[in-house]
Amino acid sequence: MSTKEVTELQRLEGLRLSNEESNRITRSSIESALVLLMKDQTFEEITITGIVKRAGVSRTAYYRNYKSKEDILQSTMKEIVDKIVTAMNLHHPIRNSYEYWLALFQTLEQHMDCLRIILKVNLADAILNEMQSAQMNTSTEKTLLTNYAAYFWSGAVYSVAAHWIKSGAKQSVAEMATLCYKIIEAVDGDYCGS
Repeated sequence: MSTKEVTELQRLEGLRLSNEESNRITRSSIESALVLLMKDQTFEEITITGIVKRAGVSRTAYYRNYKSKEDILQSTMKEIVDKIVTAMNLHHPIRNSYEYWLALFQTLEQHMDCLRIILKVNLADAILNEMQSAQMNTSTEKTLLTNYAAYFWSGAVYSVAAHWIKSGAKQSVAEMATLCYKIIEAVDGDYCGS
């Protein structure tokens, strides 16, 4: 390959990366705009015009990235759930239980405003489904046991997290991690003692 061809390939790669970054910023602006609008309006009252105006993007940019308001929320939820699952998967739910739960509540705390709004508009099932899907995707071995374990953990995590958020997150992240650690410790102790 000639130097001219290599230079052209590098230029094209730079443009591709620049377009990807621009698209990421556009998506982030649209998602943030919807969450901000949801603080003051019901989901049904929010219009595409309102979203693009708040985000500072064109309708074309909006429709290049999303088909509907629901798509925006789905994308936002998926991103948050992926971050939660990634943080939690750094720890074993039984052997490193405190760190496992601490990672959960630290990540939840980072996204508290957005999660509060999503729960407020009754999208709990969508969050739970996204968590189940993310848990299923992390398992390399697909057996009946691993499938039900993924549903078990995602249901437990979702229930505890949703209650904590809905009740105003009165307990600190460390307090919640300790509570959940003690629950797992008690269950593990009861199971081992039988």
